[in-house]
Amino acid sequence: MMMWTEQGKHWTFPVDNQRDLAGEENVSFHEHVFLEKHLHGFSKKHNIPHFMELVTVGLSKNPYISVERKIQTINWFRDYFKEKEQLKVIGA
Repeated sequence: MMMWTEQGKHWTFPVDNQRDLAGEENVSFHEHVFLEKHLHGFSKKHNIPHFMELVTVGLSKNPYISVERKIQTINWFRDYFKEKEQLKVIGA
């Protein structure tokens, strides 16, 4: 059991619910929840703004993802939609 504890497979006692916060201890609560400020640069066509609003709501409710990862996800969607828009223009 001692080896499992050292490998991180077993909880150390007393239990500390803040032990796996590596890098998130200085991040404020509002940065996890209010992600709308990162929605700049999306196309206003079709249902993309509504879809991205739903994505940010889903991300804001997930406490297991870091703020950095949430912003990376939003940026991935931005790049994806820009790429698809360019392919549509080229194919038209």
